[in-house]
Amino acid sequence: MLALLWRSLPWRWPLFWLVVPNLALILMWPIGGPPMKPALLIFGWLALVVSQLPWTWFKRAVLFLMIAVTTVFYVCEMFNIHPLDIWLLPSFLKEIHPWQSWEYVLAGAVFLIAGGIALYQAPRVPRFRSIPSALLALLAVFGLAGLDGIATAATRGSYHSAPLPGEPFSSATHSAGLQQPPADRRNVLLIVVEALGAPAGEVERGLFNADWNRPGWSGRYEVRHGTVPYYGSTTNGELRELCGVWGEYVRFDFAKADCMPARYGRAGYRTVAMHSFPGTFFDRDHWYPKLHFNERQFGAELRKAGARHCGGVFPGACDTDVPKQIAARLKAAKSPQFVYWLTLNSHLPVIADKALGTDHCDIGPRDWREDHPQICRMFLLHHRLADSIDAMAMDPTLPPTDILIVGDHMPPFFDRDGRMRFNGSQVPWIYLKAKGTTEPASSVPRSH
Repeated sequence: MLALLWRSLPWRWPLFWLVVPNLALILMWPIGGPPMKPALLIFGWLALVVSQLPWTWFKRAVLFLMIAVTTVFYVCEMFNIHPLDIWLLPSFLKEIHPWQSWEYVLAGAVFLIAGGIALYQAPRVPRFRSIPSALLALLAVFGLAGLDGIATAATRGSYHSAPLPGEPFSSATHSAGLQQPPADRRNVLLIVVEALGAPAGEVERGLFNADWNRPGWSGRYEVRHGTVPYYGSTTNGELRELCGVWGEYVRFDFAKADCMPARYGRAGYRTVAMHSFPGTFFDRDHWYPKLHFNERQFGAELRKAGARHCGGVFPGACDTDVPKQIAARLKAAKSPQFVYWLTLNSHLPVIADKALGTDHCDIGPRDWREDHPQICRMFLLHHRLADSIDAMAMDPTLPPTDILIVGDHMPPFFDRDGRMRFNGSQVPWIYLKAKGTTEPASSVPRSH
């Protein structure tokens, strides 16, 4: 009886039409990953229909598209990227070195092997021969989607690419009162730090405070701290701070925008943007000029000016060498400067790499370092970055300069525990306002 029941169950259908095509996603459940319940429901419903068609070649072609679309959606959700922006992926892969991260290599191998098995086996699965078989398959679809909802419930709130309708806007530049140029025409330095999240864990909070709340700063600067909501990826964070919008650069109307570089330029400031990666990455060499930056310096220019090369999955100029170049620019300038700097080296995944200086992490408690090696390496890079910013900020020969430091988004760790050690909806900012200077000409600063 049991043997007959087993043979009558359509077990091959859920195995090859649901489980195997989504195996890479399912294997992430014990670790973490974004919620995929709606996508899995759509995948399952399509599979129920397509699997009953008589043409093997057609079923294979549609299944290929289903796997591709689901994978694209998963990757976009993982990094808070709008799915319509997936056309940027070739540029993304061209500039980075994903083979240096074993996580990327393993995920790619599982995806290719499981996808190949599914494409071969799924179209060969017999069509349903009875209504109960179809109902059991439908139950499997809801079961898979439900399991995903349970597995990803803890970190569901940390995956978001856009605000809810009507949500009030907030940014660090607005909170610090720097959206408008200062009346006394002092220099302004805006630093957007890659993966600088608001820590939620005890160890992480201690390391963060040691780096970004240094007692020595209060002797020269009025120091303020706060947090602001973030949505999307790094480029969203850039527009949030520079242009006062939650948006995506591929759909942003630059022609009608009035962003900080344009405002500061009209006030007589020299405006410059700096980033340690190639300008072709996410088309920054095309849309930075639309923001009215007088000058753009990317990885090649920064290295030519003396910055060393740092390795990792995102190889580029070393962030720790950039503050020296900024300081030299500010000291030599004959007009007020607005400098925008987007950092690079702490972009996840942060691998153990001698070329990046992350082959040995010795900060924080020993047990914490051993349990969270990638978090340790990220904090190590942030610590070195903070040291280099501190050296620049406390240089007695540096002209009066307001320095605003803000995260672009939370560290997008794959694992659930890593994500839960940071605020899933807010990023921190630190404002060092040079003492003896006046408020901006027109601003309503806010802090919290």
